[in-house]
Amino acid sequence: MLAESPIRWTHPSTWPWIVWIWALFIIAGWAKPAWRWLRKHRAAAWPSAQGRIESVDVVQPKRFFISTGFRSRSPAYAAEIAYSYSVESGIYSGHYRRDFGSEDEAWEFLRELRGKSVTVQYNPGKPSDSTLAETAIATLIQTRSPLPETERQAAGPADLVPQWVRPFLWMFIAVSAVGLALSLWVHLGAVMGRRVAPEAYFWMLHVGIFVVWFPAVFVSQRLVGNVGRKDFWKVVLKGSPDWMRYLVYGFFGYAVVNFLFFMTKAPKGGSGANPPAVVWRGFSGHWMAFYSAALAILYSAAHAQANGSRCVNGHSVSGAAAYCQRCGQPVVRGR
Repeated sequence: MLAESPIRWTHPSTWPWIVWIWALFIIAGWAKPAWRWLRKHRAAAWPSAQGRIESVDVVQPKRFFISTGFRSRSPAYAAEIAYSYSVESGIYSGHYRRDFGSEDEAWEFLRELRGKSVTVQYNPGKPSDSTLAETAIATLIQTRSPLPETERQAAGPADLVPQWVRPFLWMFIAVSAVGLALSLWVHLGAVMGRRVAPEAYFWMLHVGIFVVWFPAVFVSQRLVGNVGRKDFWKVVLKGSPDWMRYLVYGFFGYAVVNFLFFMTKAPKGGSGANPPAVVWRGFSGHWMAFYSAALAILYSAAHAQANGSRCVNGHSVSGAAAYCQRCGQPVVRGR
């Protein structure tokens, strides 16, 4: 099939289906974060006003058909804050929302926030457009009183990783390590202008990324909790050794450089049934990046689970965090 329809990288209509799948995943994964980042970046320059939290509530986000198959990876509940503020002679209202993995976590986030004063950032050109300052929310959460000891014991600990996931962590870690080793072997051969693996490995390494990346994404969401996206990698890799973190950063940086090189050397006449070494080199750069990231994330989760650090409300906390990523309370070591 590939021989009858050769791949021409300058003509998207000839690209194989796997390339389009990767493109769709990249677009779907970055569209919403990109919008949030753009809005947050724009709001950083807005003036501020003093506001008041009028009400709080926990709701279940609406789910689309495409997300039902991956229900465990999607936020199960959303904490919503309704607030009011005044600008000059006008009184306005707004809503703030944060996603959580469980209803208890969402309610714990909202505890004691109703009626509190909070800093609001508003659009000077349209005062009704506003958002709550993240630093103000963090301050309210960190300065409120902890749960009483009796309620803490009743609530019980909330583990980073569910019980049913733990037996599979090291299995996926092993798969990630094997995928990374094979990708590195293939890549080094391709750099030297040789194909060192059968053609079947080309598709096996493609599919293998999906096998380890879905559990890595699920685990990373449990590790991150409510931490800002700018600190995402710091949190998900906190439980891994320094060399593993540097390995991930290095592979991702190299993947960008390698892809630019590949675009200049990609065969214009198509790769046919047997992709040449340069095509293996181009794809293997991405394989190494994703396999190394999955390996580090899953290892970090397994290591954090073994350490068992918790905050004063009983939530598991990864690495050397001083405050809980879920409720903002101080961390207690050795619980």
